[in-house]
Amino acid sequence: IPALVQVQTGSEIVFTVKVDAAVFSMSWAYQTGDTLALWTQSGTSDNSVPQFRGRLSISATQLQIGAAQLNDAGFYTVEVVPTSSTGLVKNSQSVELKVFDPVAGVSLTVPSAAVEQKNVSLSCTWTGGTEVTAQWKKDSTAITPDSRITISGGFLVINPARRDDAGEYSCTASNNVSAQTSTKSLTVYYSPKKCVGGGDVLVGQVVRLTCTSTSLPPATFSWESDGQPVSSGAQDSGVLSLQTFSTNESGRYVCTATNSVTRGTSTQSYNLAVVDVCFDGGEVAGIVIGAFLGLLIIVLLILFLVVFVRRRR
Repeated sequence: IPALVQVQTGSEIVFTVKVDAAVFSMSWAYQTGDTLALWTQSGTSDNSVPQFRGRLSISATQLQIGAAQLNDAGFYTVEVVPTSSTGLVKNSQSVELKVFDPVAGVSLTVPSAAVEQKNVSLSCTWTGGTEVTAQWKKDSTAITPDSRITISGGFLVINPARRDDAGEYSCTASNNVSAQTSTKSLTVYYSPKKCVGGGDVLVGQVVRLTCTSTSLPPATFSWESDGQPVSSGAQDSGVLSLQTFSTNESGRYVCTATNSVTRGTSTQSYNLAVVDVCFDGGEVAGIVIGAFLGLLIIVLLILFLVVFVRRRR
């Protein structure tokens, strides 16, 4: 028989004994020392231990216990007595039984508004199961804790969060006999970078310019760029939503507010810079430091070669 049998509550427990000779009798005992059942060539008997009453079945090779319960866990010992004609002596062996409640009701909770550079916490809970552990994945890849990511059972903390932390997260709660998975998407919100050296928006992004005016009746608005009309997307709207496609969309944008009764007007203007590449202060500093270190290494190599050549002379 195997040294360990694992089942979930409510299932049938089956201990199977492999025998190589004729058996005269086989008896099973629980860890309390109580004999559970006996099989002989002439029949079977059940000692009706209260815990197992009505759930036992024994044969020449098996002990079956129906509707497993958590308190059925423990060690069981079988004693086999061969027939006298085999010339063999009786022997015994123990098997450990572990019983688990199956995992149920797994739920993953993610924040509705995770913000870049802030603390982000995800939690995984379950309503049922014994000896449950949680495994975390992002986009189907196991998550490894590091200096930013802490995992403690059903809790995952990212501090600080980055925009590339966005994705599909899954938590699998499991024990030795069952598992359930819950999956949720995490969105990380972030502010636009302030580009060093100028630039308001990257090519491909949407920029919103807002124009306001106090007027009675309410003013209507129109937009121009370098003297050419620009559609705001909503007629007479004071908000211009511009999907950028190239740096050629840089320029001076003018909003004109018009009172339909007095015919009075007022204007507001914006200088918009659309750029291909945007580096913030930290990125620029990193580039400068990297370039300096690279130059320093080159200088040191040159000095080393000069010294080496002079010594050989």
